[in-house]
Amino acid sequence: MTESTVVRPAESAVPDEAARRPAGARALAEGLERWLGDPELESNSASFVRALESDEREELPDVGIDRLRAFGFHRYFVPERLGGALRTAEDILMLSRVIARRDMNLAVSETTQIWMMLAWLGGDTEQQTRHAAAALRGEVVPCLAYSEPAHGADLAANEFLATPDAGQYVLSGEKWPINRGQTSTHVVLLGTTGDERTPAKRRQSLFLLEKAHVTAGTVAGVPRVPTYGLRGCDISGVAFDGARVDASARLGAEGEGLELALRGLLITRTFCTGLSLGAGDTMLRTASGFLSRRMLYDGPASEIPYVSESLANAYLSMLVAECESLVAMRGLHLYAEEFSVWGNLTKVQVTRLIDANSKVLARTLGARYYMRAPEHEGIFQKMLRDSAVVSVFDGSEPVCLDSIALQLPAMAKAHGRERDEDWRALYDLRAELPAFDPARGSVFGRGRDAVLAGLPALIGRLAELSPSDGCDEERLAALRTRAEGLRQELDAVFARVDEARRWTAAPAGQPTASAKTTAPPLIRLAEELCSLHAKVAALGIWLFNRDHLGVFFADGAWLQAALDREEVHQYQVGDLAPATALALLTRMNSQRADNAFFSIMTVRQAQPGAREASPGHASADAL
Repeated sequence: MTESTVVRPAESAVPDEAARRPAGARALAEGLERWLGDPELESNSASFVRALESDEREELPDVGIDRLRAFGFHRYFVPERLGGALRTAEDILMLSRVIARRDMNLAVSETTQIWMMLAWLGGDTEQQTRHAAAALRGEVVPCLAYSEPAHGADLAANEFLATPDAGQYVLSGEKWPINRGQTSTHVVLLGTTGDERTPAKRRQSLFLLEKAHVTAGTVAGVPRVPTYGLRGCDISGVAFDGARVDASARLGAEGEGLELALRGLLITRTFCTGLSLGAGDTMLRTASGFLSRRMLYDGPASEIPYVSESLANAYLSMLVAECESLVAMRGLHLYAEEFSVWGNLTKVQVTRLIDANSKVLARTLGARYYMRAPEHEGIFQKMLRDSAVVSVFDGSEPVCLDSIALQLPAMAKAHGRERDEDWRALYDLRAELPAFDPARGSVFGRGRDAVLAGLPALIGRLAELSPSDGCDEERLAALRTRAEGLRQELDAVFARVDEARRWTAAPAGQPTASAKTTAPPLIRLAEELCSLHAKVAALGIWLFNRDHLGVFFADGAWLQAALDREEVHQYQVGDLAPATALALLTRMNSQRADNAFFSIMTVRQAQPGAREASPGHASADAL
């Protein structure tokens, strides 16, 4: 075996038992913030300067990775039932936000730990126990080896061979491009175990193997490829040549690989939103901070009406993206079997909200957005490049939209069926959740989506609200009108499904070589559904949390502005009422001044000038 490409992490300085007391996701995020310190302070392990330097050198951010390992970040990908620290999906969301706001290279390199989820999803008891023990010791750096050079997202066409032989499998082929291809210790791998007589969907099996345990043949890294963003990540590949592994490396039954892979992707696509939220926070914080200090036309540039409304709208998009993400995290606990639709909807819409913001903020910054050096707000340019990748990995936007489009007929059939459920658990951020169980996920959700199904109940709850300070009868009437408009838009989307299915790409009798024939009108309906989904999520979060998240949140002006957008991620100058723009801008500036995340909640970031905490201090407070 070739071992030169394997990087085995050092054992971590895991916090002691007293440090592992239960804490909410927000407290956990604040603890990691203290552990990492102020990213503006160059000497800190996960500082902006270090991030820019490793990016320019196209090197892994090893110092930051060691720092995260010392915190015990890897423990939050192992469920508590297996001795880990993972309590809720929101834990991973919030921790990812904290890291991604500093350095997407760091976040993307270390959140590969999420791929251990496949063991909890498809492994037997012995496999789960074994892999959990290794992960908790800090010995695992996994990579996801699905993509092949000739096939990309068409996983069913993969040619990588995993040939059964005398209680082992012989692995041959190449996976590329993948993250951590060269520097991983473990590989989550799709390999063909069937032949031409096997149904296409049952030809592949899923493996979780350690490179060091290959007993014959070779496994080697495929050279890195230059990338536009994530220049400090190991975007490369891995190649096997006659490599033998024990049959115990296979997860699930033989031929079950494609289904397990897709089930895992529905979960990890949802977790991608934490990366977008973290990068989005830094882009907005950097742009608004610079523009507030930049003096033009006898005053701060941030007070130019065009600029101030652009910032207010960008802040609003951050709030909507967070609402969609938070509801999805709760949904993973409550409705995991519905994520064949939900996971795709959430990933598409959150990345669209953040990507649209990045373009507006770049335009507002002007020439500075194009400059990479630290003294010219270069972290914005880096985040702009890095955050763009989120819409590509774990299923690109077209792949996610296609998946939604194919499920629209089932969704249309399910639409209108009453679901008599208590929606508080989904929306109330204070409500307790059952344990997170990734094994509940299903590739076939039968058209169900709890967010859309709960809209009638949300409309009913809104009708029962009484006017209050900041949310008078006029505001309530406007919100009721817009909520009813959501229901009508949703009805219209599903009413158009049959017509969209009748679309044909070519004149009668003209063949097409592609097996992918999803009608573009169905893709368009999927796009509309993504926007509606985020609006309904924001409405639900507002209805169930307005009594404890402060005056700005409760008065609902931000929600009305979000519901007024035709597509929730798009906005134009002049869209916002002056009073609403001022309220949004005031709230954004207040959170920036208070070193808090741009959020509907109060989540503190590291204090200005704060050094990273010493071992045994901030980690104990955090956990």
